[in-house]
Amino acid sequence: MTDSNTPEDARTETEPIAPPPTESTTTENVETEYIAPDRALASVGNRVLAALIDVIIANMFMLFVGARLGWLIGLAYMLTRDALPFLDGQSLGKKLMKLQAVMADTNQALTGNWAASATRNIPFAVPFFPLVEFFILLNNKQSQRLGDQWAKTKVVVTESTPAA
Repeated sequence: MTDSNTPEDARTETEPIAPPPTESTTTENVETEYIAPDRALASVGNRVLAALIDVIIANMFMLFVGARLGWLIGLAYMLTRDALPFLDGQSLGKKLMKLQAVMADTNQALTGNWAASATRNIPFAVPFFPLVEFFILLNNKQSQRLGDQWAKTKVVVTESTPAA
C-alpha cells in the first residue's frame, strides 16, 4: 500500500506521466563520418567526370595486370569503389572531384557499406545501362540515378568543387 500523499496520487488524470529516463544512445566511440545535412548535391557534370575517371582506372587494371584478372579487379573496383575504407568512402574519381556518396536518410558516408556500394554501382556492369542511368540522373529532381534510388544514396559535394 502507498501513502495517499505521494506525488503520484497528486497528479490529475489529464496530466501525462513522464517516461522513465533511459540510457544515452550516443555513439561517442564510433568513428563513422557523417556529412552535414546542408551539403549541396553534386552536379551532373561533376558526377559524370568522376564516373569517367573511375572507368579509366578500372580499365587500367587490364593494362597492368592482364586482360582476365584485370577485368575482374576492375569490376570489383567499380562495384565497391564507394565503400573502400582507405579512400574514406569515396571512389578515386569522387575524391578527385571532391564528391562523396552518402546514405540519403542519414548522410552517413558509405565507408565499409559494401552492400550499398554494390547496389548503387551494379548498373555500371550492365552494357548500355549507364546511358539509361545518365538520362534518369538528368531528369530526377533529387539528382538520383536508379542505383542511388535502389541503395537509398545520394552524392554530395565534400568541399569546394571544380566547375564542370
